Amino acid sequence: MSKPHSHHPHHPIIYVRGFAATQSEIEETVSDPYMGFNIGSTKVRRVWTGDVKRFYFESPLVRLMGDHDYEDVFVDGDDLLAAERGDCKVPYRSIIIYRYYDDASKDFGTGTTPPIEQFAKGLNALILKLRDKVCGNPENKVTPDDFRVYLVAHSMGGLICRAFLQNDALGDVSAKRAVDKLFTYATPHNGVDMRIVRNVPGWLSFGDVNNFNRGRMAKYLGLPEDEDVSIVTGFPPERIFNLVGTNPRDYNVAGGIAAWAAGDASDGLVRIENAVTRGTAPDGREVTSPRAFVHRSHSGPYGIVNSEEGYQNMTRFLFGQLRIDGILDVDDISLPIEVQKEIQDGKKVEASYQFEVAVSVRG
Repeated sequence: MSKPHSHHPHHPIIYVRGFAATQSEIEETVSDPYMGFNIGSTKVRRVWTGDVKRFYFESPLVRLMGDHDYEDVFVDGDDLLAAERGDCKVPYRSIIIYRYYDDASKDFGTGTTPPIEQFAKGLNALILKLRDKVCGNPENKVTPDDFRVYLVAHSMGGLICRAFLQNDALGDVSAKRAVDKLFTYATPHNGVDMRIVRNVPGWLSFGDVNNFNRGRMAKYLGLPEDEDVSIVTGFPPERIFNLVGTNPRDYNVAGGIAAWAAGDASDGLVRIENAVTRGTAPDGREVTSPRAFVHRSHSGPYGIVNSEEGYQNMTRFLFGQLRIDGILDVDDISLPIEVQKEIQDGKKVEASYQFEVAVSVRG
């Protein structure tokens, strides 16, 4: 039996943010040390009693620091990972922001956005640097073989993580082996589909939107061109969690046009059916990665990242010691009177139902 990890389950966490289409969005992104993961939300919500109350969510980073004693790596204006001073001690229970858009910034880089393959290689280098810094801190008492890291990614950030993990040309074996789990918020694992054009066309290069074209995705994910791009290779699919948003109405990008184009069964940008990963278990079974569906939009004040639901799913997956699978059987659905009348009149009706279920394990 192998010796249990002394720091388990609280390994370092690397956050990987999502897509920024324009130069102004990139500059706004890099101006924030935490690239948006520190943003919380204050909204009204209906509690189980039926009462409406104001609810404050501090942000994922603040909650991790308060609930689980994590620390960031910014000290006295320096990034401890980038600092060359020998006295910079990176704690094991640390949070790191992968600032891959710095290279695309006019302030910090060239002003030209690199391809997603370069972002994946940068993640590989960041993991190796973090390993060296963490293992170089004698207080952590961790060897390079024992070092583990969690990846937490939003939207396109999940595709960067998968490109690093799946494509042999983009990541070192030692860096991949260090990844314990991957948690994705609203990642278009099977690309982005729109109401009119279906999958984002490969020729649409504005802002690198073609990163979500399935042909382009197959290339940087290291998959055959005709392969289902939601398939995970080289990493256990059961160690990836997909949090899927189901609320398109609160996604206000482009004045709501993006949400209209994505359709009702989406988070306003990513369709529900495209937000999950699949793969092959060690015993040869085809499996779908663990997942949960929450009534949140792709981003914004009602976004999936800055939500209590997102935080709870993330911490349970990363730190939890027990997995329980459940199945909900729906025997019958009563249609609204108006819908039933349309059917009786011979009209075609298209509809979708979203079920949200809370389960408590007792005993």
